[in-house]
Amino acid sequence: MKISQRAQAIRPFLAMEFGKHAAELEAAGHRVIRLNLGEPDFGAPPAVRAELQRIAPDTAMPYTGALGLPALREAISGFYQQAHGLRLDPERVVVTAGASAALLLLTAALVDPGDEVLVGDPSYPCNRQFLSGFGADVRLVPTDAHARFQLDLAAVQRHWSTRTRGLMIATPSNPTGTSVPPAELAAICDWARKHGAWRIVDEIYLNLSDTDPATGHTAPTILAADPGACVINSFSKYFGMY
Repeated sequence: MKISQRAQAIRPFLAMEFGKHAAELEAAGHRVIRLNLGEPDFGAPPAVRAELQRIAPDTAMPYTGALGLPALREAISGFYQQAHGLRLDPERVVVTAGASAALLLLTAALVDPGDEVLVGDPSYPCNRQFLSGFGADVRLVPTDAHARFQLDLAAVQRHWSTRTRGLMIATPSNPTGTSVPPAELAAICDWARKHGAWRIVDEIYLNLSDTDPATGHTAPTILAADPGACVINSFSKYFGMY
């Protein structure tokens, strides 16, 4: 069976490979401290597990609508109101089988072969693989400690070209853990929007950031400044559901 060139070009997900090796060592009786995956150790909240046990035996589980259960989309909208003080239209919410599925669908919807996409370096390796898999020309933009190992507006402007069609930012970032300051992120997205480019912002670690004592909210979602951004969030980190 011939494997596509696209599949052959994908590099291994090394974090998972290290995890596999760690599991083998544990099975052999070794004590292993795992630092390879962003995986909370507290698991799903007890109330969630209890509710699953209550409804699972007697509830039919048919296909849902393609965008997710309406009640769940409403609840996610309510979470944004509670956590960020932002009224998010439930129609904007799409439920997927994990953040990776969301990234896969977004790149399929946004990327045409040959599109240039700006991504900070270092960054989560899978993100660039999703982009490359759909034919994007991923342009890794070097970052340094001065910019908190994140993209800033100056770097975006320096590396922008007539072929740039979008950018992908994770804030807080995996692997560095650093965030783009809200005003800087808004300026980056504003620049991209004015140049007709899409913006994917990975916020799966956002609600693990510190709460602002003045507002009672965590760091603002980019949707507060750029309603047209495509935001990725996840139940796996903040809620421990994976």
